[in-house]
Amino acid sequence: MSLHFPRLRRHTQPMTEGSILRHLLAYAIPAILGDLFQVTYNTVDSIIVGKYAGADALAAVGVASPLMSIAMFFIIGMGIGASVLMSEFYGAQDARSLRREFSTTLIISLALSAAIGAGLFLLAGPLLRLVNTPPEILSETTRYLRIVALGMVVTGLYNILAAASRSVGDTRTPLACLVAGSLINVALDLLFVAGLHWGVAGAAGATVISQACAAVLCGWLLYRNEPVFFSETSGDGKPGFRRDFGVDRALLGRTLRFSYASALQQAGIYVGKLLVQSMVNPLGVHAAAAFTAVNRIDDYALIPERDIGNGETVLVAQNHGAKKPERMQRGLWTAMAIEAIYGAIISVCVFALAEPLMRLFVNASETEVIRLGTRYLRLMGFFYFMPGLTNGLQGYMRAIGKMKLTMYVTYSQMFTRAFFTWLLIGRMHLDAVPLACVAGWILMMVWELGLILYWKRKETLYQL
Repeated sequence: MSLHFPRLRRHTQPMTEGSILRHLLAYAIPAILGDLFQVTYNTVDSIIVGKYAGADALAAVGVASPLMSIAMFFIIGMGIGASVLMSEFYGAQDARSLRREFSTTLIISLALSAAIGAGLFLLAGPLLRLVNTPPEILSETTRYLRIVALGMVVTGLYNILAAASRSVGDTRTPLACLVAGSLINVALDLLFVAGLHWGVAGAAGATVISQACAAVLCGWLLYRNEPVFFSETSGDGKPGFRRDFGVDRALLGRTLRFSYASALQQAGIYVGKLLVQSMVNPLGVHAAAAFTAVNRIDDYALIPERDIGNGETVLVAQNHGAKKPERMQRGLWTAMAIEAIYGAIISVCVFALAEPLMRLFVNASETEVIRLGTRYLRLMGFFYFMPGLTNGLQGYMRAIGKMKLTMYVTYSQMFTRAFFTWLLIGRMHLDAVPLACVAGWILMMVWELGLILYWKRKETLYQL
């Protein structure tokens, strides 16, 4: 194992020394900004499509999004699982294993992305009929989904490169790439949808092109800014990556064990959304359009909670590799405190601004869409603190390798949400969905907090 580590750039954040709070914030803030820009891809699509192509087109984008997100977040989950191993190798100062893990993950993820994209393209029509897509928007929704499927490889490439960067604490590189990609996305949306009137096809094309640009930029910045992934040492210029490039069979097994559960967990979140979407679609185009808008707002509200948890995962995993259990403990409880404070703030903001937020997505004449979305957000606004707490607990569990457990908890939440939506939607219409979310979050909190307290009592919570 190589113990000679390249000198890292100033914006890389080794988390085995120094202030826990400072490290978590230094990781989380750029990651939050980057993910907000990533969500802006879809949000700008929704706003421009809704304004210039109408409610039917907005509903088409919304109906396609869960299927697209299941595929994309499966790939993201692979990166999350592999990044735990990369963080451990980084904390242990094992540069060669870090490079080989990066190479193995990159090759496997690109192959998987290509296969997923091909499957999504071929099965777009049947899948959309399976989720009860309204007939009047089926053709447009299929077109949108197939164009996005063609770009799945570049989506996978970007997300693996970003995961590698984040595993060593560098969240500024993904931020720079997503800012650039988002600006390109906005410009192309305005050209394709508002200018050339290509509708949902134009929005999908803009998304694919902008993601390709983000992937190319991320690869270049990672090569330039993080020599640990490519060089044996910082001074002699010896090319370590060429020698280490390939699929390492020993690491492949560990990577798959870490990644498959994380991938299924991330995809499962959107399987749950898809199940709920299939129950909302029969309520009509107004309900589908409102649900599309509130899902975009949900994404914005929940991103910081997720990124705080991801920062906690990186911090705890690095200290796991460095064999520092006391910092693992402090990382857990510091992250939980940050999650609780943010959750309380965002709950108040969404409740107070529900109607103005809905008016961003549709014309003022779409009064029914605005009414339905506002009611949804005001119900949900009471409870945004709950997923923050579950993210804090899961961030620690991922770092110590409890990937299967986090997957089981997530799927239990998903099916609970789907069950309560099915049970209540006939009587409560769209109001059933936020209440069903609360039921799932309660299950997650009870299960995860119970395990954390049990491990603490048994004095196994911080064992290495």
